[in-house]
Amino acid sequence: MKKGFTLIEMMVAVSIFVIVAMITTGALITISDVNRKAQAIKIAMDNVSFAMDSMVTNLREGSRFGCLTGPVADNPTGYLTSAASSGTFLDNECTSDGQGVIFKSERVGSVANYIIYRFKNNGGKGSIQKASTGSTQYVDLTSPEVNIKSLLFYIPSLSLSPTPRVVIVIEGEVPGKTPTKFNLQTTVKANF
Repeated sequence: MKKGFTLIEMMVAVSIFVIVAMITTGALITISDVNRKAQAIKIAMDNVSFAMDSMVTNLREGSRFGCLTGPVADNPTGYLTSAASSGTFLDNECTSDGQGVIFKSERVGSVANYIIYRFKNNGGKGSIQKASTGSTQYVDLTSPEVNIKSLLFYIPSLSLSPTPRVVIVIEGEVPGKTPTKFNLQTTVKANF
């Protein structure tokens, strides 16, 4: 009598091994995809947080806020020149549909520097943009990996508050197989 495994026992053992290996491989692939998506979301949110922090810092050290309603022109020169020469667009409140904000920067070392933040929709792909005195074009603050759906500014009644404030609301998504949506909101009170 020979000792060993029969053909059927070997086939059952190999089949069980293959099933376990397939389940394990599927789980590892899923974990890898989830990790990749989490990393992409983290990078995108870090980018949006950087843009929000930049806006908050500059707004906090600003004065003479003005709200730009409707689509903001692609060339910032007109807004910046009018703000510097005649104060047009400044001290302008808005309670809805502020697509951009313009203000005078009071940062140390800045001489009559005006800044604009705006939302730009590039055919379904949105971004947050900035321009300042001397600029002839806007600069993107958000990376292409982030799709900003809307950026709204609210400047409540400037006459009722001794310290102006600006409310910023951002809605966007991180694209992918399943896009991840996000909403951010903050209120900034000026120090000046």
